[in-house]
Amino acid sequence: MKDIPQPILRVLRLVASEPPKSPAIKFRIIHRFRKAGTICLPGEEITAVYVINRNHEGLVPLPLALRFLFDYLACHRHMPQSATQIAAGIRTSAFYRKHGMNAGLPSRRKVSRSAIKEYIKRIRRALDLIFCEKSSGQDASQLIASVKTVGNEVQYRLCASVEWVHIEELPH
Repeated sequence: MKDIPQPILRVLRLVASEPPKSPAIKFRIIHRFRKAGTICLPGEEITAVYVINRNHEGLVPLPLALRFLFDYLACHRHMPQSATQIAAGIRTSAFYRKHGMNAGLPSRRKVSRSAIKEYIKRIRRALDLIFCEKSSGQDASQLIASVKTVGNEVQYRLCASVEWVHIEELPH
């Protein structure tokens, strides 16, 4: 190990510390009410989350607050975050503050730091329901990993690939 340069050693340690990604699992997040000619912007609505496992697709039954959290974890899946960081990120993001405004009726949900742990459990439960129906043997706690820190803080990270699909374009 002494022959390996420090920058390479740091990268190897980082890769070894990351939770494994499940290559068979992919998520599709559906956004609607996009303005024509734009990419993902505030005002759109997170309509649905689908899990795709070996060519089987299933709707993950999530209410709005859990769709917010799932979308946020998907956007930031490269970096584990604590409940405080997640709540602050959702609260300060224009995307979540203006959710659904393009349709003329905003749909807002508060996502507090204290609710994040429970919301993570509920998302895992919804995923487990889908996996049980499909008899896939997949474990939802591997897909939404809890990363321990040297203190007592837990960070969360989505460990799967994600694609966003935009439907129902609105005119300029």
